[in-house]
Amino acid sequence: MTLARVFQPIPRILTRTFAVPSPAIWIRHRDDGTTASDELKVLFNAATLTVSSDGLETTMGGIRARCAVADALALEPSRAANLDSLFKDNGRDQLVVDSTEYEIESCSVDGYGMCEISLYRKKS
Repeated sequence: MTLARVFQPIPRILTRTFAVPSPAIWIRHRDDGTTASDELKVLFNAATLTVSSDGLETTMGGIRARCAVADALALEPSRAANLDSLFKDNGRDQLVVDSTEYEIESCSVDGYGMCEISLYRKKS
């Protein structure tokens, strides 16, 4: 058994077994001018962690969501060529979680089939 086969089920395990996915709506503004929106299961974390040590305070984290790359590609297969742009920034994509709209700041694929999306709250 190759190492890749060992890690192949990780996205399914993470998003469906160990954590309860949050239903989110992924709004996509495509290059051809069309817009699409579909439900996407994400692991959502709206909290940040502030660490204080000897008066030095560091804020870590931010608003983040994680999803299975396969789930995102099932909705938008045209983005398979460049996974680092699976979720587009600059107002081209948004995630709506619990009726709150978030803009995409960046995304990165971890190599194990998961994508981490950095978000910020959309200003009204």
